Amino acid sequence: WVHMVSPLSFSMVATQTSLTWTSLSPNATYSFYVYAIDKSGNQSPKSNTLTVTTPADTTPPTAPVLSGSVLGPSQVSLTWTAATDENQWWSLTYAVWVNGNPAAHVNWYGERSVRIRHLTPATTYVFTVQAWDISGNRTTSNQVTLTTEASSDTVAPTAPTNLHLVSDQGGGEFYLGWTQSTDDVDPQYAIEYEIYVNGVLSPLAVSAGVDQDFVYAAPECENVFVVKAVDQTGNTSEPSNELTLFPWGPCP
Repeated sequence: WVHMVSPLSFSMVATQTSLTWTSLSPNATYSFYVYAIDKSGNQSPKSNTLTVTTPADTTPPTAPVLSGSVLGPSQVSLTWTAATDENQWWSLTYAVWVNGNPAAHVNWYGERSVRIRHLTPATTYVFTVQAWDISGNRTTSNQVTLTTEASSDTVAPTAPTNLHLVSDQGGGEFYLGWTQSTDDVDPQYAIEYEIYVNGVLSPLAVSAGVDQDFVYAAPECENVFVVKAVDQTGNTSEPSNELTLFPWGPCP
């Protein structure tokens, strides 16, 4: 038997005098010892302890390939291929950049699919995506240049009203409902909604033409929700009434 004693306690059976131990973390120290067991279950004394340190990971992931399209005066859609890393089999971390800065108003529609909102009409933007591995190595995608559509609309929709709890799914998962807004230019089905949790925009995909949506609560015991309506030009309404919920029970 080969036994790892640090940083985790774990044993592996070997019938030969050598063993390759995979799936170790980079730049980490591990200690091992070996003992033998015969068919009767008698165990030998432990061998000497071998301590090794794996090399640091300095290789960035492969670069994602980014593509995008314009959705109107204030939005674009971005998708990209999966980056891969030689030391990380699970999903990498991605970050979206606009004109060299971290993107704001990002709504995630999947692991590698986002919409960027509240862009200025008739404006050209350069987008990139960065992929990060667990060691902090990062790589940047190709650049995608998109120009939003022009619009002369400057009037925001009316504020949503009657924000209320539709259902509590448990574990800080809620469905909230509200009365839909109206807009002077866009039809009601084209109005989208943003949910703010304790003043922070929910990163989940926003809904268009509906009167309810799903949202996660924040870790705080008291959660205050508001909803804002956004038209296709990016004009944002005043907030709805506040809805206070206690997903983790009453505050101490």
